[in-house]
Amino acid sequence: MDAVTEPLRKVDLNLLLVFDTLWVERSVSVAARKIGLSQSAVSLALNRLRSLLDDNLFVWNGRTMQPTGRCEEISPRIHAIINDVRETILGNSFDPSKATREFTIASADYIHWALGGKIVQSIQRSAPNFTLYLTDAKPEMTEGHSALQHELFILPAGVFNTVGMSHQYLFTDRYVGIAAESNRLVREGMSRDDFLKMSQASFSTHAKYLRSHETMHLSEMDIYYKFSALTPHYLVLPFLAAESSSVVIMQERLARYFATFLPLRLFLPPIPYPDLAITLYWHPTFDKDAAHQWLRSTVKDVGDELGALPPRENRNPEVLQFID
Repeated sequence: MDAVTEPLRKVDLNLLLVFDTLWVERSVSVAARKIGLSQSAVSLALNRLRSLLDDNLFVWNGRTMQPTGRCEEISPRIHAIINDVRETILGNSFDPSKATREFTIASADYIHWALGGKIVQSIQRSAPNFTLYLTDAKPEMTEGHSALQHELFILPAGVFNTVGMSHQYLFTDRYVGIAAESNRLVREGMSRDDFLKMSQASFSTHAKYLRSHETMHLSEMDIYYKFSALTPHYLVLPFLAAESSSVVIMQERLARYFATFLPLRLFLPPIPYPDLAITLYWHPTFDKDAAHQWLRSTVKDVGDELGALPPRENRNPEVLQFID
């Protein structure tokens, strides 16, 4: 056997799969579950990899596995190899009814509310061995290695750093205001200056400071509200508005839904908010992944089913206007 092929005799493709999964997940237990091995088997494979590559590869930093410099150097190439092998073997033979995969979709609870039920329904019908994890999206998730740990992100365009990520438009939503029917501080024809004096409850990805698509837009216009409450859950906001004197700016689809059973009035605020282009993002590594392609297509179909919002007529952006 020549000097070129001799080192390859020591390489088991399953070892590379373990390496790649550990690099993405940074957890022995999660990697074991995803691969379908015991934790001890994954640990044994890691020890074989360390011996083969003469490097620790991963070291513990508190409770977190951190890759070594050598690990960071080779991981993108091994990740590409695993994907190439997967694509070569599966080719066009992918069958969702027989495939077993786990996917994480990171977004706001508003998106999970709008799309999640029908996505799960499609998976149960066509891909019964798929498992879907719906989690909250955080700004740091789309950056660097973290983008590989979440198969899909559904976000308003421009809200996070998505440079270099693949993307696909899903649907459009708009901002409206909501207030309790009993809140007489909110008036037809109210000026912007008077409106900005009102307390507002708002969504934020972090509890201690503002971070959302709508508040980013306000800061760009040098417009600032008095905030009475912040929450990382859009689905909480209608209840805060219905039971207090705070107003809320939120997505029209969600606001119209809650207004069917909560004592709320909808209005167009005296501030020109941009529309939301809800967009699907993913790491380019997944571009040709057949299961990932199937999931993206499923999510796109569900988004298409939402349909258009009612038209807006005679809009005066300088004053508050109630809408039906």
